Amino acid sequence: MEEVKSFLLMIQFMTRIPINKALPCENKNFKKASAYIPLIGIIVGMSQFIVYKLLFNLIPAEFLSVIMIIVYVFITGGFHLDGLGDTCDGFFAFKGGKDKILEIMKDSRVGTYSTIAVIIDILIRYIAYVKIININSGYIIILAPFVGRVSLVLLAYVGKGAKEEGSGNLIINNISNREMGIIFIIVAIFFYVASGYLHVTYEILLFGISCIVTLLFYKLCKDKIEGITGDNLGAINEIVELVALIFLLSI
Repeated sequence: MEEVKSFLLMIQFMTRIPINKALPCENKNFKKASAYIPLIGIIVGMSQFIVYKLLFNLIPAEFLSVIMIIVYVFITGGFHLDGLGDTCDGFFAFKGGKDKILEIMKDSRVGTYSTIAVIIDILIRYIAYVKIININSGYIIILAPFVGRVSLVLLAYVGKGAKEEGSGNLIINNISNREMGIIFIIVAIFFYVASGYLHVTYEILLFGISCIVTLLFYKLCKDKIEGITGDNLGAINEIVELVALIFLLSI
C-alpha cells in the first residue's frame, strides 16, 4: 500500500493527472516516490501513444504531430519545458555569479533564451513525431520520455542542491541506493520488453549517451551555480528526451 501511495504521489507531483487523493508529502515520502519517476515517463509516453494509435489513419502526420505535442504539454503541465526555459535564461542570459543566475531562474518572466529554448524543443518534437508517424515506429513515443525521466533521477542522485530551499530539493539529495536499485530493476525490465523493437546494442548506446549527456550537464550546472535546482531537473529531462528522439530516428 505504501508503494502505491508513493507512485500516486509522484504522478500527482510530476503530471496534471487528477489523483484527488490526500497523500503524505514529507521528504521521506518523496524519497520513496522518486523510485517511480521513470514510470511517469511511461505514463506520458503511453498517453501520446494512445492518441497516435487512435488518429494514425484519420489525419495527416503534421496535424497528428501537433496534437501529440499538445497532449505532452497537457499531461505534464509544461513542467519540464518551464525548467528548460528558466535554466537557459539563467545560464545564458547573464554573465555573473550564482546568486544572480538563481534570481533570474526564479523570475516568472520569460526571457529571450527561454523563448528560443522552448521553440527549439517544440520544433524538434514536431519533426520527430512526424518522422515517427511516417515510418510507423510508435515504440519511440514511449521510449524517449522514459529515458528522459531516468536521466532526471540520475542527475538528482549524483548532484547536490544549489539552493537551501525549493521544490527540486524534494528529490535532489533525497534519493538513496534503495531507490536507485528499484530504478535499475525498472530500467532492466523496460529495456528487456523494448528489445522486441530495438536491438540491445542500440539500447546500451542510448543509455550510455543519456548518462554522458546528464553528467556533462551536471558539470555545466556546477560551473554556473555550484549545484542543481528543480529547473535543471526539468531541463535535463527535456534535453535527454530530445537526444533520444534524434538518436532513435537516426539509426
